[in-house]
Amino acid sequence: MTSIKRLLLLGATLTLLLGQAQAEVQTNTSLQAPAVLKRQAIEIAATLRCPMSTNQNLLDSQSPIASELKAEIYLQLERGKTADEIVDFMVARYGERIRYMPSLTSGTALLFFMPLGLLSAVLFWYLRQMHTRRPLPHSQEHRS
Repeated sequence: MTSIKRLLLLGATLTLLLGQAQAEVQTNTSLQAPAVLKRQAIEIAATLRCPMSTNQNLLDSQSPIASELKAEIYLQLERGKTADEIVDFMVARYGERIRYMPSLTSGTALLFFMPLGLLSAVLFWYLRQMHTRRPLPHSQEHRS
């Protein structure tokens, strides 16, 4: 019986020591975390559009909703969420419009490639017009 009590006492002591060591590690990482989290939150806020302000990202906007969303980004980073998970959360909540640079999908492909197609068509038309143009006859009046 005494050996069982010793094993239990040893187990309890090891558990307490390991728990204390883990708490110290968490304390040390939490001292550095706010600066890192703030930098990550700023990077994410710069890539998202403010739903209230026209043509401003969350970082630059001073609207109340932008402040709430910046706080939400920071809270989710504290909870261990990744930048992609946070952006996906915001897109699910506010729609694709919240992204400053929308992802390339079948719906946005037209917006990305239409200007290039239009420019190509105008360039083709211009080059064809220049190729089919006939030389103007020289008039005798210009010789004086």
